[in-house]
Amino acid sequence: MLAKLLKYELPAMGRKLLPMYAAWAVTAIILGIGTQASASKSDLMAILSILLYVGVTVAIMVLSVVMIIQRYSTSLLDDEGYFSHVLPVSVSAHIGNKLISAVIWVTVTMLVALLTGLLVLLGIGITTGFEGYDMANIEVPKRFWLYAFEFLLIMIAGIVKMVMQIYAAITIGHQAQNHTTLASIGAYIVVLMFEGALGRIIAGVVPVFTQVMMQGEYNADLYGPDGILMFNRLFIPAMLMTLAFSAVYFFVCKYLMEKHLNLA
Repeated sequence: MLAKLLKYELPAMGRKLLPMYAAWAVTAIILGIGTQASASKSDLMAILSILLYVGVTVAIMVLSVVMIIQRYSTSLLDDEGYFSHVLPVSVSAHIGNKLISAVIWVTVTMLVALLTGLLVLLGIGITTGFEGYDMANIEVPKRFWLYAFEFLLIMIAGIVKMVMQIYAAITIGHQAQNHTTLASIGAYIVVLMFEGALGRIIAGVVPVFTQVMMQGEYNADLYGPDGILMFNRLFIPAMLMTLAFSAVYFFVCKYLMEKHLNLA
């Protein structure tokens, strides 16, 4: 059933985001070409290109967050919730559907952001004939792919936690009879305060966190020869803590929907 929900949810967000990605890519190329062209002509084209690119970037970022909030709130907590909750689907599947879709599209947005950055460089390279581009002298640190894989995992886990933070705040805010938006904003602030306070307590108890905090500024060996050892040592405890917070937020949403559902 989760697969069937995703089959509907993913295209629903894609119909709005994909055209924006295309516009983002076009403005990135224009920015790259316009920036380099301004060196010999006028700064006006570069300024306009930068403004256009920044505008599209901000619009996509805001739209992504708004859609994550809107798809969850409208489908499960507002009027559409009456239809969603009569389907033979568990609350966990509903939340998982929204979470997986949100994580996929946030990740895609980040990848498109990276791609547009490369397109800016491509635009500059087109106008310069790729002068000064020397890929042969780039040095890859030891265990680069291991660190890259760990970074990818912690990034995805961080996205999951961020989305579940938003979902938990929205669900808590909808317990209010009126002004649910303001209540959700207030709940989000409380969630961040809760996580920050508990995170500091955990960091003060877990040995690897305390060792890094106490020795990180003074012990150069802690960082290793490639400067990434500290991240490698923190990976497992940081991942476990991130997933634990995500699980807490998930069960908050699940409990409130099952026991205290207040459809707007």
